[in-house]
Amino acid sequence: MASMPLSLLKMEDSLARVRAGLEGRARRIEGRVGQELAAFVSRPGKMLRSRFCLLLGAALGVPEDKAEAASRALELVHNASLLHDDCVDEATLRRSYPTPNAAFNVPTALLLGDLAFSQGLEEAVDISPSAARLLVTAVREMTVGELQEEFLKGSLDLTVDSYMGVCSRKTGALFEWAGAVLSELSPFPHAQADPPRLACAAGILLQIVDDIHDYTLPERASGKDEGQDLKNRRLTLPCLYALAAPADREAFLALWNARDSAGLAKFLKERGHVRKARDKGRELVDSMLAMIKKLPCRAEAGELAFFVELLAKREF
Repeated sequence: MASMPLSLLKMEDSLARVRAGLEGRARRIEGRVGQELAAFVSRPGKMLRSRFCLLLGAALGVPEDKAEAASRALELVHNASLLHDDCVDEATLRRSYPTPNAAFNVPTALLLGDLAFSQGLEEAVDISPSAARLLVTAVREMTVGELQEEFLKGSLDLTVDSYMGVCSRKTGALFEWAGAVLSELSPFPHAQADPPRLACAAGILLQIVDDIHDYTLPERASGKDEGQDLKNRRLTLPCLYALAAPADREAFLALWNARDSAGLAKFLKERGHVRKARDKGRELVDSMLAMIKKLPCRAEAGELAFFVELLAKREF
């Protein structure tokens, strides 16, 4: 029997407990590293990962405390990846705050990332031995994806398929971990492979939307440095579509080589390549909705479907 639908109030209560848990982890370490540094380890962002995790858990009938623990692990390991990414990208702004690599130095930021990962692993251990083991695998895949992206910087040989493969590891692997753990914890019969696949697709969708935002959102809306992908010579989906279009390739390369961020953003929008990237995201959404329809708790699955639609359309 399916449980009651997850109301907006119930979701906010769960998110409040996730935030409180993250704040509690910060308090545990601030006496040893200082309050300012501890905040970087546990400070949540938009909490899109937590919302997805809680909704997927509800659609699978997973106990709230387990879904909340998985959400905290997601946020902490995601923070770890961002702390390391900002060192790689030499980013100065994240979530409208100065990055620790800019505010302090790169070694401090890297060590904070390691600390965040250890905190996330502790959360996974509290869920189950399997959850911890799977999280180690997910972090390995995330790291492989980041290395692949690093090796591909500046290369014009990247294809849409290879981009999607990098996204499935870099961003999708952590989501996939949550899907696998929640699938194991579900008391209801369901296709065991669907939640991990669904969650991985959500991670890829998030990455596609973030890559579009690099060319469409101002810094005040994104909370990050503008034109970061161009600065780091990272070809993302809108650029790959421009590169593959015979009529646009030469003009794209001129803007790309000139590092003209404003001109490139205007070109990608006017020539329809941003729209094509959004269409690719729509394909992912449709595949996700088909899997969501088969989840055992129908009312909660409907709320998850609504949230997935919002993920694709968000402008923040």
